[in-house]
Amino acid sequence: MENEITNTNLESENQLIITDADKLHLKTAGKWGNFLAIMGFIGTGLMFLAGVSFTIFSPLIGSNSSIGSTLGMPFGIFGIVYVLIAVLYFFPAYYLYNFSTKIIAALNSNSQSNLDSSIKNLGLMFKFIGIMTIILISLYLIMIPVMIFAIMTKSMAL
Repeated sequence: MENEITNTNLESENQLIITDADKLHLKTAGKWGNFLAIMGFIGTGLMFLAGVSFTIFSPLIGSNSSIGSTLGMPFGIFGIVYVLIAVLYFFPAYYLYNFSTKIIAALNSNSQSNLDSSIKNLGLMFKFIGIMTIILISLYLIMIPVMIFAIMTKSMAL
């Protein structure tokens, strides 16, 4: 009997309480998150359209144009890279949008399932951005020695 009382007390002590001030801050975060997610969708859509346009119009521009030589790569490849970057940018915006809509719904209706889902989406967004950051840092660490080697070999050839 004493064990049951102790377990009940421990469970009630470990409960998370969201105060009215916390709810206000979460609602504000949800509204700003919604705005940023919509801006992310718009930016992603524009990047995607630009990438598709670059790819479609690359035969018209030609590889000898000043644009192609300035980029250091064919214009069509630049468009494909743009499309791939747009696809990658879509996912954090999507997770942020899900977080925003579900946190506002959870706070308006006191829905635990919406709160759980919103926090899950926030975690997914941060996980995605974290993994992409690790990948980019790794690429930088690989590219720096390669660039130094390329510069050294080019200067030796002169």
